[in-house]
Amino acid sequence: MNKNFFIFLLVAAVVVLGGWIYYLNRTAAEPEPIEEINAKWWSAGHSDVTSEAFVHWNEDEPREVPARCAKCHSAWGFIDYLGFDGTEAMVVDEPAPVESVVSCMVCHNEASDMLSMVKFPSGVELDIGEGNALCAACHSGTRAGGAVTTAAEGFADDEVVPEAGFVTPHYYFAAATWQGSDAHGGFEYPEKNYVGEFEHAEGVQTCTGCHDEHSLRMRNDYGTDADLCAACHSNVTGYADYKEITVDGVDYDGDGNVEGIYLEIEGIREMLHEAMNQYGLQELGDAVGWADQFPYLFIDTNADGEISGDEAAFPNAYATFTPRLMRAAYNYQFSIKDPGAYVHNGDYVLQLLYDSLEDMAEVVDVSTDNLTRPEI
Repeated sequence: MNKNFFIFLLVAAVVVLGGWIYYLNRTAAEPEPIEEINAKWWSAGHSDVTSEAFVHWNEDEPREVPARCAKCHSAWGFIDYLGFDGTEAMVVDEPAPVESVVSCMVCHNEASDMLSMVKFPSGVELDIGEGNALCAACHSGTRAGGAVTTAAEGFADDEVVPEAGFVTPHYYFAAATWQGSDAHGGFEYPEKNYVGEFEHAEGVQTCTGCHDEHSLRMRNDYGTDADLCAACHSNVTGYADYKEITVDGVDYDGDGNVEGIYLEIEGIREMLHEAMNQYGLQELGDAVGWADQFPYLFIDTNADGEISGDEAAFPNAYATFTPRLMRAAYNYQFSIKDPGAYVHNGDYVLQLLYDSLEDMAEVVDVSTDNLTRPEI
Protein backbone atom coordinates (compact mmCIF):
# COMPACT_ATOMS: atom_id res chain seq x y z
CA MET A 1 0.00 0.00 0.00
CA ASN A 2 1.25 3.51 -0.85
CA LYS A 3 2.69 5.13 2.27
CA ASN A 4 0.98 8.48 1.66
CA PHE A 5 -2.35 6.76 1.10
CA PHE A 6 -1.93 4.84 4.35
CA ILE A 7 -1.23 8.08 6.24
CA PHE A 8 -4.30 9.62 4.62
CA LEU A 9 -6.48 6.75 5.81
CA LEU A 10 -5.02 6.97 9.30
CA VAL A 11 -5.68 10.71 9.53
CA ALA A 12 -9.18 10.24 8.15
CA ALA A 13 -9.91 7.57 10.78
CA VAL A 14 -8.68 9.87 13.57
CA VAL A 15 -10.86 12.71 12.28
CA VAL A 16 -13.94 10.47 12.07
CA LEU A 17 -13.32 9.06 15.53
CA GLY A 18 -12.79 12.51 16.98
CA GLY A 19 -16.00 13.75 15.36
CA TRP A 20 -17.93 10.77 16.69
CA ILE A 21 -16.67 11.33 20.24
CA TYR A 22 -17.56 15.02 19.96
CA TYR A 23 -21.05 14.07 18.77
CA LEU A 24 -21.57 11.62 21.63
CA ASN A 25 -20.43 14.10 24.25
CA ARG A 26 -22.62 16.84 22.82
CA THR A 27 -25.60 14.52 22.59
CA ALA A 28 -25.12 13.32 26.15
CA ALA A 29 -24.89 16.90 27.41
CA GLU A 30 -28.13 18.02 25.75
CA PRO A 31 -31.10 17.68 28.15
CA GLU A 32 -33.95 15.52 26.95
CA PRO A 33 -37.17 17.49 26.38
CA ILE A 34 -39.67 17.00 29.19
CA GLU A 35 -42.33 16.02 26.65
CA GLU A 36 -40.21 13.07 25.53
CA ILE A 37 -39.51 12.04 29.11
CA ASN A 38 -43.22 12.11 29.91
CA ALA A 39 -44.09 10.04 26.85
CA LYS A 40 -41.47 7.43 27.75
CA TRP A 41 -42.52 7.24 31.39
CA TRP A 42 -46.22 6.87 30.59
CA SER A 43 -45.44 3.95 28.30
CA ALA A 44 -43.33 2.12 30.90
CA GLY A 45 -44.24 -0.43 33.54
CA HIS A 46 -43.21 1.91 36.34
CA SER A 47 -46.25 4.11 35.58
CA ASP A 48 -48.81 1.36 35.00
CA VAL A 49 -51.28 1.99 37.79
CA THR A 50 -53.40 -0.95 36.61
CA SER A 51 -50.62 -3.53 36.88
CA GLU A 52 -50.67 -6.28 39.50
CA ALA A 53 -47.55 -4.75 41.05
CA PHE A 54 -49.57 -1.75 42.22
CA VAL A 55 -53.12 -3.11 42.67
CA HIS A 56 -52.48 -6.53 44.24
CA TRP A 57 -53.69 -5.30 47.65
CA ASN A 58 -56.74 -3.33 46.45
CA GLU A 59 -59.22 -5.86 47.81
CA ASP A 60 -57.44 -6.33 51.12
CA GLU A 61 -58.71 -4.96 54.39
CA PRO A 62 -57.19 -2.56 55.17
CA ARG A 63 -56.54 -1.42 51.59
CA GLU A 64 -52.77 -0.85 51.80
CA VAL A 65 -49.42 -2.28 50.74
CA PRO A 66 -47.84 -4.17 53.67
CA ALA A 67 -44.56 -2.76 54.95
CA ARG A 68 -42.66 -5.86 53.76
CA CYS A 69 -43.77 -5.13 50.17
CA ALA A 70 -44.07 -1.35 50.19
CA LYS A 71 -40.47 -0.53 49.30
CA CYS A 72 -40.94 -1.70 45.72
CA HIS A 73 -44.70 -1.56 45.25
CA SER A 74 -45.51 1.96 46.38
CA ALA A 75 -43.86 5.30 45.71
CA TRP A 76 -44.45 6.33 49.30
CA GLY A 77 -43.02 3.04 50.51
CA PHE A 78 -39.77 3.74 48.69
CA ILE A 79 -39.63 7.30 50.03
CA ASP A 80 -40.05 5.75 53.49
CA TYR A 81 -37.25 3.27 52.73
CA LEU A 82 -34.90 6.06 51.73
CA GLY A 83 -35.70 7.97 54.91
CA PHE A 84 -36.57 10.97 52.75
CA ASP A 85 -39.75 11.40 54.79
CA GLY A 86 -37.73 11.93 57.96
CA THR A 87 -37.93 8.32 59.16
CA GLU A 88 -35.05 5.87 59.58
CA ALA A 89 -33.30 5.09 56.29
CA MET A 90 -33.03 1.60 54.76
CA VAL A 91 -36.18 0.36 56.49
CA VAL A 92 -39.90 0.70 55.75
CA ASP A 93 -41.70 1.76 58.91
CA GLU A 94 -45.34 1.31 57.95
CA PRO A 95 -47.73 0.17 55.20
CA ALA A 96 -48.09 2.40 52.16
CA PRO A 97 -50.93 3.47 49.82
CA VAL A 98 -51.98 1.21 46.95
CA GLU A 99 -51.93 2.37 43.32
CA SER A 100 -48.85 4.47 44.04
CA VAL A 101 -46.53 4.04 41.05
CA VAL A 102 -42.82 4.76 40.58
CA SER A 103 -43.19 8.49 39.99
CA CYS A 104 -40.66 11.26 39.42
CA MET A 105 -40.14 11.92 43.13
CA VAL A 106 -39.07 8.33 43.74
CA CYS A 107 -35.89 8.65 41.70
CA HIS A 108 -35.37 12.41 41.67
CA ASN A 109 -34.63 13.42 45.23
CA GLU A 110 -31.50 14.02 47.28
CA ALA A 111 -31.60 10.64 49.05
CA SER A 112 -31.97 8.72 45.79
CA ASP A 113 -29.12 10.69 44.21
CA MET A 114 -26.78 9.71 47.05
CA LEU A 115 -27.75 6.05 47.29
CA SER A 116 -24.82 3.78 46.42
CA MET A 117 -25.08 0.85 48.84
CA VAL A 118 -27.47 -2.05 48.36
CA LYS A 119 -28.32 -4.71 50.89
CA PHE A 120 -29.14 -7.91 49.04
CA PRO A 121 -31.47 -10.61 50.45
CA SER A 122 -28.42 -12.71 51.29
CA GLY A 123 -27.44 -10.03 53.80
CA VAL A 124 -24.47 -8.91 51.71
CA GLU A 125 -24.09 -5.15 51.32
CA LEU A 126 -22.40 -3.95 48.15
CA ASP A 127 -21.42 -0.50 46.98
CA ILE A 128 -22.44 -0.66 43.33
CA GLY A 129 -22.45 3.06 42.72
CA GLU A 130 -24.99 5.85 42.53
CA GLY A 131 -27.69 5.21 39.97
CA ASN A 132 -27.13 1.47 39.96
CA ALA A 133 -28.07 1.25 43.62
CA LEU A 134 -31.31 3.12 42.99
CA CYS A 135 -32.40 0.43 40.53
CA ALA A 136 -30.98 -2.44 42.57
CA ALA A 137 -32.81 -1.41 45.74
CA CYS A 138 -35.89 -3.06 44.25
CA HIS A 139 -34.41 -5.25 41.53
CA SER A 140 -32.48 -7.51 43.89
CA GLY A 141 -35.15 -10.04 44.84
CA THR A 142 -36.71 -10.80 48.18
CA ARG A 143 -34.86 -14.03 49.00
CA ALA A 144 -31.44 -15.50 48.36
CA GLY A 145 -30.30 -19.09 47.99
CA GLY A 146 -29.38 -19.15 51.65
CA ALA A 147 -33.10 -19.21 52.46
CA VAL A 148 -33.18 -22.75 51.06
CA THR A 149 -30.38 -23.80 53.38
CA THR A 150 -32.25 -22.37 56.34
CA ALA A 151 -35.55 -24.01 55.39
CA ALA A 152 -33.92 -27.43 54.88
CA GLU A 153 -31.57 -27.35 57.85
CA GLY A 154 -31.39 -30.63 59.73
CA PHE A 155 -32.93 -32.77 57.00
CA ALA A 156 -31.24 -35.31 54.73
CA ASP A 157 -31.12 -34.54 51.01
CA ASP A 158 -34.10 -36.73 50.14
CA GLU A 159 -36.02 -36.49 53.37
CA VAL A 160 -39.40 -34.75 53.22
CA VAL A 161 -39.34 -31.43 55.07
CA PRO A 162 -42.65 -31.11 56.97
CA GLU A 163 -44.77 -28.08 56.03
CA ALA A 164 -42.08 -26.87 53.63
CA GLY A 165 -43.01 -24.61 50.75
CA PHE A 166 -41.47 -23.49 47.50
CA VAL A 167 -38.70 -21.03 48.31
CA THR A 168 -38.63 -18.46 45.51
CA PRO A 169 -36.46 -15.38 44.93
CA HIS A 170 -39.54 -13.43 43.71
CA TYR A 171 -38.83 -11.76 40.35
CA TYR A 172 -37.14 -9.08 38.23
CA PHE A 173 -34.01 -9.33 40.38
CA ALA A 174 -31.61 -8.18 37.66
CA ALA A 175 -29.12 -6.76 40.17
CA ALA A 176 -28.80 -10.09 41.99
CA THR A 177 -28.10 -11.84 38.69
CA TRP A 178 -25.64 -9.15 37.59
CA GLN A 179 -23.66 -9.34 40.84
CA GLY A 180 -23.52 -13.15 40.74
CA SER A 181 -21.75 -14.75 43.66
CA ASP A 182 -20.86 -11.34 45.06
CA ALA A 183 -24.53 -11.06 46.07
CA HIS A 184 -25.18 -14.82 46.54
CA GLY A 185 -28.62 -14.57 44.97
CA GLY A 186 -28.81 -18.13 43.65
CA PHE A 187 -28.51 -21.33 45.62
CA GLU A 188 -24.76 -21.94 45.49
CA TYR A 189 -23.73 -25.52 46.17
CA PRO A 190 -21.00 -25.98 48.77
CA GLU A 191 -17.53 -26.71 47.38
CA LYS A 192 -18.48 -25.04 44.09
CA ASN A 193 -17.08 -21.75 42.82
CA TYR A 194 -19.25 -19.17 41.09
CA VAL A 195 -18.61 -16.07 39.04
CA GLY A 196 -19.17 -12.68 40.61
CA GLU A 197 -20.20 -9.41 39.01
CA PHE A 198 -20.55 -9.57 35.25
CA GLU A 199 -18.35 -6.92 33.66
CA HIS A 200 -19.80 -5.96 30.31
CA ALA A 201 -18.07 -3.81 27.70
CA GLU A 202 -17.03 -0.22 28.36
CA GLY A 203 -20.08 2.03 28.29
CA VAL A 204 -22.59 -0.70 29.06
CA GLN A 205 -21.59 -1.57 32.62
CA THR A 206 -24.41 0.27 34.40
CA CYS A 207 -28.18 -0.10 34.48
CA THR A 208 -28.80 3.09 32.53
CA GLY A 209 -25.91 2.38 30.20
CA CYS A 210 -28.20 -0.21 28.64
CA HIS A 211 -31.70 0.77 29.74
CA ASP A 212 -33.37 4.11 29.13
CA GLU A 213 -34.18 5.28 32.65
CA HIS A 214 -37.67 6.47 31.72
CA SER A 215 -38.95 4.02 29.10
CA LEU A 216 -36.97 1.12 30.65
CA ARG A 217 -36.37 -0.20 27.14
CA MET A 218 -32.96 -0.89 25.71
CA ARG A 219 -31.27 2.26 24.52
CA ASN A 220 -30.95 3.00 20.84
CA ASP A 221 -27.52 4.00 19.61
CA TYR A 222 -27.54 7.70 20.38
CA GLY A 223 -30.72 8.64 18.61
CA THR A 224 -30.44 6.42 15.54
CA ASP A 225 -32.56 3.37 14.76
CA ALA A 226 -29.64 1.01 15.41
CA ASP A 227 -29.83 -1.10 18.54
CA LEU A 228 -27.20 -0.39 21.19
CA CYS A 229 -26.06 -4.02 21.24
CA ALA A 230 -25.40 -3.93 17.50
CA ALA A 231 -22.27 -1.87 18.16
CA CYS A 232 -20.47 -5.06 19.19
CA HIS A 233 -22.83 -7.88 18.20
CA SER A 234 -23.07 -7.67 14.43
CA ASN A 235 -26.02 -10.05 14.18
CA VAL A 236 -28.26 -7.75 16.22
CA THR A 237 -30.72 -5.44 14.52
CA GLY A 238 -33.30 -5.40 17.29
CA TYR A 239 -34.56 -7.02 20.47
CA ALA A 240 -35.53 -10.26 18.74
CA ASP A 241 -31.85 -10.93 17.98
CA TYR A 242 -30.62 -10.76 21.58
CA LYS A 243 -31.34 -14.44 22.15
CA GLU A 244 -28.92 -15.31 19.37
CA ILE A 245 -25.95 -13.52 20.93
CA THR A 246 -23.07 -15.84 21.74
CA VAL A 247 -19.67 -14.79 23.01
CA ASP A 248 -17.33 -17.72 23.51
CA GLY A 249 -18.57 -20.33 21.04
CA VAL A 250 -19.26 -23.00 23.66
CA ASP A 251 -22.05 -25.55 23.40
CA TYR A 252 -23.04 -25.45 27.07
CA ASP A 253 -26.19 -27.55 26.80
CA GLY A 254 -24.50 -30.29 24.76
CA ASP A 255 -27.06 -30.41 21.97
CA GLY A 256 -24.42 -30.22 19.26
CA ASN A 257 -25.14 -26.58 18.39
CA VAL A 258 -23.40 -23.42 19.53
CA GLU A 259 -26.29 -21.05 20.18
CA GLY A 260 -26.98 -17.74 21.85
CA ILE A 261 -26.54 -17.70 25.63
CA TYR A 262 -30.32 -17.46 26.06
CA LEU A 263 -30.80 -20.71 24.13
CA GLU A 264 -27.96 -22.46 25.94
CA ILE A 265 -29.63 -21.58 29.25
CA GLU A 266 -32.97 -22.81 27.89
CA GLY A 267 -31.40 -26.12 26.93
CA ILE A 268 -30.03 -26.89 30.39
CA ARG A 269 -33.16 -25.55 32.08
CA GLU A 270 -35.32 -27.97 30.08
CA MET A 271 -33.12 -30.82 31.26
CA LEU A 272 -33.45 -29.67 34.86
CA HIS A 273 -37.23 -29.44 34.53
CA GLU A 274 -37.34 -33.02 33.26
CA ALA A 275 -35.08 -34.15 36.12
CA MET A 276 -37.31 -32.42 38.69
CA ASN A 277 -40.35 -34.08 37.12
CA GLN A 278 -38.71 -37.50 37.34
CA TYR A 279 -37.53 -36.85 40.88
CA GLY A 280 -40.99 -35.92 42.10
CA LEU A 281 -42.55 -39.02 40.59
CA GLN A 282 -39.77 -41.36 41.73
CA GLU A 283 -39.06 -40.02 45.22
CA LEU A 284 -42.25 -38.24 46.28
CA GLY A 285 -45.02 -39.99 44.39
CA ASP A 286 -46.11 -37.02 42.25
CA ALA A 287 -44.37 -35.55 39.21
CA VAL A 288 -43.59 -31.87 39.56
CA GLY A 289 -44.17 -29.28 36.84
CA TRP A 290 -43.86 -25.51 36.47
CA ALA A 291 -46.29 -22.91 35.18
CA ASP A 292 -45.89 -19.15 34.98
CA GLN A 293 -48.43 -18.35 37.67
CA PHE A 294 -48.41 -18.41 41.45
CA PRO A 295 -47.46 -20.69 43.20
CA TYR A 296 -45.50 -21.85 40.09
CA LEU A 297 -44.92 -25.50 41.04
CA PHE A 298 -47.85 -27.85 40.51
CA ILE A 299 -48.51 -31.59 40.52
CA ASP A 300 -48.07 -32.87 36.97
CA THR A 301 -50.91 -35.37 37.31
CA ASN A 302 -50.20 -37.22 34.06
CA ALA A 303 -46.41 -36.77 34.29
CA ASP A 304 -46.23 -35.48 30.72
CA GLY A 305 -43.84 -32.64 31.56
CA GLU A 306 -46.49 -29.99 30.90
CA ILE A 307 -48.83 -28.19 33.29
CA SER A 308 -52.26 -27.85 31.67
CA GLY A 309 -54.84 -25.23 32.58
CA ASP A 310 -56.63 -27.71 34.81
CA GLU A 311 -53.41 -28.66 36.58
CA ALA A 312 -52.39 -25.02 37.16
CA ALA A 313 -54.90 -24.55 39.96
CA PHE A 314 -53.97 -23.49 43.47
CA PRO A 315 -55.40 -26.64 45.12
CA ASN A 316 -53.04 -28.62 42.86
CA ALA A 317 -49.94 -26.76 44.08
CA TYR A 318 -46.91 -28.95 44.75
CA ALA A 319 -46.59 -29.17 48.52
CA THR A 320 -44.07 -31.95 49.20
CA PHE A 321 -40.45 -30.90 49.28
CA THR A 322 -37.08 -32.39 50.11
CA PRO A 323 -33.90 -30.33 50.41
CA ARG A 324 -32.73 -31.63 47.01
CA LEU A 325 -35.92 -30.56 45.26
CA MET A 326 -35.94 -27.21 47.06
CA ARG A 327 -32.42 -26.47 45.81
CA ALA A 328 -33.16 -27.36 42.22
CA ALA A 329 -36.54 -25.61 42.16
CA TYR A 330 -35.05 -22.42 43.58
CA ASN A 331 -32.36 -22.24 40.89
CA TYR A 332 -34.87 -23.18 38.21
CA GLN A 333 -37.03 -20.24 39.26
CA PHE A 334 -33.97 -17.98 39.57
CA SER A 335 -33.10 -18.70 35.94
CA ILE A 336 -36.59 -17.72 34.76
CA LYS A 337 -37.75 -14.78 36.82
CA ASP A 338 -35.03 -12.43 35.66
CA PRO A 339 -36.03 -12.35 31.97
CA GLY A 340 -32.73 -10.71 31.05
CA ALA A 341 -30.56 -13.13 33.02
CA TYR A 342 -28.73 -14.26 29.89
CA VAL A 343 -27.53 -10.68 29.39
CA HIS A 344 -27.06 -9.72 33.03
CA ASN A 345 -24.85 -12.69 33.93
CA GLY A 346 -25.31 -15.75 31.74
CA ASP A 347 -22.36 -17.64 33.20
CA TYR A 348 -23.75 -17.43 36.74
CA VAL A 349 -27.13 -18.77 35.66
CA LEU A 350 -25.54 -21.58 33.64
CA GLN A 351 -23.45 -22.57 36.66
CA LEU A 352 -26.51 -22.68 38.94
CA LEU A 353 -28.48 -24.81 36.49
CA TYR A 354 -25.57 -27.15 35.79
CA ASP A 355 -24.94 -27.74 39.49
CA SER A 356 -28.65 -28.31 40.19
CA LEU A 357 -28.78 -30.88 37.39
CA GLU A 358 -25.63 -32.55 38.68
CA ASP A 359 -27.23 -32.74 42.13
CA MET A 360 -30.36 -34.33 40.66
CA ALA A 361 -28.23 -36.82 38.74
CA GLU A 362 -27.28 -38.44 42.05
CA VAL A 363 -30.82 -39.79 42.26
CA VAL A 364 -32.55 -39.75 38.86
CA ASP A 365 -31.45 -40.95 35.45
CA VAL A 366 -29.97 -37.78 34.00
CA SER A 367 -26.40 -36.97 32.97
CA THR A 368 -24.25 -33.87 32.69
CA ASP A 369 -21.56 -35.66 30.67
CA ASN A 370 -22.15 -33.67 27.47
CA LEU A 371 -22.67 -30.36 29.21
CA THR A 372 -20.11 -27.66 29.90
CA ARG A 373 -19.99 -25.63 33.09
CA PRO A 374 -18.69 -22.08 32.57
CA GLU A 375 -15.26 -21.54 34.02
CA ILE A 376 -14.41 -18.71 36.39
